[in-house]
Amino acid sequence: MRAAQFVDQHRIVIEEVPEPRVRPGAVKVRVVWSAICGSDQGLWKSPGAKPGIHGHEAAGTIVEVGEGVTRRQVGEEVLVYDVIGCGTCGYCQRREYTRCSHRQGGVGGGFGQYLVAPESNVLPIAPGIGLERGCVLSDCLCTPLKAVESAQVLADEWVVVFGGGPIGLNAVQCVRAMGGRPLHIEPLAYRREAGVRVGAQASLDPTEGDLGARIREITGPEGAPCVVECTGVPEAQRATFGAVAPGGRIVFVGENASGLSINVSEDLIRRDIRVQGSWYFFPSHVELASTLFAQGRLDPLAVVSHRVTLETIADGFRMFCDRSDGCTKVIVRMDGE
Repeated sequence: MRAAQFVDQHRIVIEEVPEPRVRPGAVKVRVVWSAICGSDQGLWKSPGAKPGIHGHEAAGTIVEVGEGVTRRQVGEEVLVYDVIGCGTCGYCQRREYTRCSHRQGGVGGGFGQYLVAPESNVLPIAPGIGLERGCVLSDCLCTPLKAVESAQVLADEWVVVFGGGPIGLNAVQCVRAMGGRPLHIEPLAYRREAGVRVGAQASLDPTEGDLGARIREITGPEGAPCVVECTGVPEAQRATFGAVAPGGRIVFVGENASGLSINVSEDLIRRDIRVQGSWYFFPSHVELASTLFAQGRLDPLAVVSHRVTLETIADGFRMFCDRSDGCTKVIVRMDGE
């Protein structure tokens, strides 16, 4: 099979590599569509080789099942759920694999034409969605959907969404789908335009003026009852506390390992603020997203700006990482058709 190999900074080669072999309890998937995730940017931007086959937002067709597989069958259209749980703890029994303390890594393999995944890590794609939308459901849409659902957004409630990358734009879609009123925050003009296009009632440039005051002008004098942070940028994460109203909720989705300085008494305790994190998603969110799509309340493809092939995947990474050509989300056709 052919697969993308990340051999150095800004350098991808397409090579023939052995097809993975199916094993007991697993299935083999012919990958048709795979998406470039924000967390993949290091593959392109950082120097040195990154061995293995990367890519975790993948969708395709099952071509072989291993011994002991009972719930999946050849010919099914599936998307890949990347996080592999231990399979036995209480969290795994509830299909909350991200909370498993004994996680066994990720599936990966989406930038190759075939991958092998545990049976529990391939989720059926509902009729009418298709493989193209399926690869975007995996992570890019369902991750913000989990965050928005956990925020318990109320009808007509203002929700400030920080970030105009794929996760932030889909968070805007999800807020609207849940009946909320999204207010989008993003410094890049083309991404602000995309935010309005997918459902934001307004999109603000955080570099212009007093952002907190501008948010309160729109949402009310106390601020917004809910904020979803999707950038991982410390300045944006800190700004969430100036955007949220007393008694409100903040959900952090964007990753930031550098830490965040807050005044626990003034920012949290004395304002009764609820703060939580939300990582990846549960399989149940694929089912919820599928229902919302069937109802016409959101569309995974709404954030997709570019389609490339495996042979031109480097162009997709360049556009996405450089934020050029109006790029918001890139999906890759893996089978050459």
